[in-house]
Amino acid sequence: MRFVVLEALYEAETSTHDAETAFQRRLRDVSTEDAELTEHGPQSFGLGMLRGVLARREELDQRIADAAPRFPVTDMAVVDRNILRLAIWELVTHTSAPTGAVVNEAVELARRYGGERTPGFVNGVLRTIAGKVRDAGDKSPAPSPPEIPNQHREQENP
Repeated sequence: MRFVVLEALYEAETSTHDAETAFQRRLRDVSTEDAELTEHGPQSFGLGMLRGVLARREELDQRIADAAPRFPVTDMAVVDRNILRLAIWELVTHTSAPTGAVVNEAVELARRYGGERTPGFVNGVLRTIAGKVRDAGDKSPAPSPPEIPNQHREQENP
């Protein structure tokens, strides 16, 4: 599901497309390969991740800037910054997700979507942030998954 959220964040940042609309479209596109992604649970989780990143983008960017001061967030590749935003959001809000799993998932996204140096960069930034989060007991509760009205799902999945 993270890759769908990442693709929606990337599309929204590089076009005039709405992130949630891009997310729903990407879900439809991948449903032929993995129908489980469009089930209510995974879809709600993904939409919650997307909304969480969008709602806390400034805070997430500040955390990136603090952890990697030599690399201005605005100068980073769009995919790199969105991988970091997504993983940092999960680190600070999702208490049930083990830190190592979050970092590993982000590194896998970096391998799939980023440049040659992206996996190492993502790993280093996230390890720095994870240490600070762990030391500060900085995890805030994860938001409840958003409710997806049945009518909307039916319209999106004809």
